Amino acid sequence: MAGLQRRLLLVVGLLAWVVTDASAQYTIQRRQKQQQQVAEQEENKHNPYEAFGGFVEGGITNDYYDHAAWLAERRRIRKERNTFEFEAKFSTSALQFENWTAGGNNTFSGLATLYMRHQYKRNKFSSDLKVNTRYGINFIDNVHFKNVDELKIEELMSWSFRKSWSYSAKINFRTQLTDGFASRTDRTLISALMSPGFADVSVGFTYAPAGASYKLTLSPLAGNMITMLDERLYEKGSNGVPAGKKFYSGVGPSINASFDRTFFAKKWLRYRSTLYGFYALSNLKEPPTCRWDNWIDIALSKYLSVNLYGVVYYLHSASPKAQYQYSATLGLSYRFKNK
Repeated sequence: MAGLQRRLLLVVGLLAWVVTDASAQYTIQRRQKQQQQVAEQEENKHNPYEAFGGFVEGGITNDYYDHAAWLAERRRIRKERNTFEFEAKFSTSALQFENWTAGGNNTFSGLATLYMRHQYKRNKFSSDLKVNTRYGINFIDNVHFKNVDELKIEELMSWSFRKSWSYSAKINFRTQLTDGFASRTDRTLISALMSPGFADVSVGFTYAPAGASYKLTLSPLAGNMITMLDERLYEKGSNGVPAGKKFYSGVGPSINASFDRTFFAKKWLRYRSTLYGFYALSNLKEPPTCRWDNWIDIALSKYLSVNLYGVVYYLHSASPKAQYQYSATLGLSYRFKNK
């Protein structure tokens, strides 16, 4: 009997030792796991994508991460901050005569226009970039002549300081792409790339109410520069640039105003207008420089439109009289806007 009791006590002791040892091991492992989780949470606090589950370059550190949701949010933010518009137009006409007793000239003309605009806005900062180019050419009895050639680039950067007002810096650039001649029969060179070229840099204030179709920029300090860089032209002097010089510049105040609006429910009518004025304090005897551009676009279908364009331009150093240009075309058009 005594031997049986000793054996029973030995078995109970062994079981108690095993259970105690296993409990201690389990407690240590659980504490180690808890410490590891706390360390991971501390590490994820520095993760820039914490809202989407803690995605880092090395992989996923959070069970709640959804890569599709993260990409969708990035696309939403990108679209919210960026507005992009692209528009291309092309119109042409042709007239051909063969053995026509009443006479006439064989003619062909074409006009292409391209307009791009990118707007970016984040918090108080905004950027508005516009690129506008027009190029036209005609052939009369197999003699070609370029009659339209213009490239315009505008950039306006603003920092809002009040509801509708912002500090702003604006850059305007304008030139032509290819050589220009006096007429179809007179091949005297009168223009080339950056000859003349016009550049305006200004700082001031912009008034642009939210949702409004217009924008006004007042610049107390602005600089205007005219270039004649082509070696074939700068020796003659033109557009206010003295003969033998490549640059002419002036300093003074400037004003820029723009309007852009579509009408009717289907937005088939659009009117755009820009007005620019500059007065050179360095030459008070010279009248201000002014330019007023206007566009009217009538969409007949998705790829067909009527386009009206007109500009009034006054640069006293180029001509004492105001210059006019206008066109009315019917042609193909394509327009894309992301929102």
